[in-house]
Amino acid sequence: MKTILGVFFIIVFSIFIVCAKPASAIKGVVASPTDIDRLKKDIRTGRILVGKTRLNDIRERYGEAPNIIDSERRLVYDYGDLKITFEKIRYLRHWEYDSFKKPIYTDDADDLRFDLDSQQIVGDYVRFSQIRKDYGEPTESTETYNDGGTSIYYYGNIKLTFENFILVKSWRGKNLNKTSKKKEGSTSSALLK
Repeated sequence: MKTILGVFFIIVFSIFIVCAKPASAIKGVVASPTDIDRLKKDIRTGRILVGKTRLNDIRERYGEAPNIIDSERRLVYDYGDLKITFEKIRYLRHWEYDSFKKPIYTDDADDLRFDLDSQQIVGDYVRFSQIRKDYGEPTESTETYNDGGTSIYYYGNIKLTFENFILVKSWRGKNLNKTSKKKEGSTSSALLK
């Protein structure tokens, strides 16, 4: 019986190793010089919009930057002559009561419960930072950090689901045109030209 379990364990472990390597290799394709030129052109023509273009769009169309600086609130993709700064935001998508969690009765939790029930917290653009500022730290959380992923925060039995948005905040580049003029993007929502 032990040998059957041993063989089964080895087979399962081998399958895991074989499947895990290709997945990690596919994830981070570094942008080629041609991809970077296309990205520069799209910035010049206004296809990359501040506050609207997401990190996933950049990754899928142009590839990963050779140098990436990641912090809690920002992400910087450094392509050499071009740096794109992304802002990390979590927007509330859904809330509900979780019957498997024990309710808490603090002033902050009671205020949150009242504001949610009376629909004072509504809309697609309620940020987690606003919730944390107004109602304190959650009692439990499950966070993801990828663009489009969801993070879940609990305040007792109140379950808040947030979607992660990683959006272009600004860009700065040299040699975007054939000439060596330096261009900069701002944090406004206007088209970048």
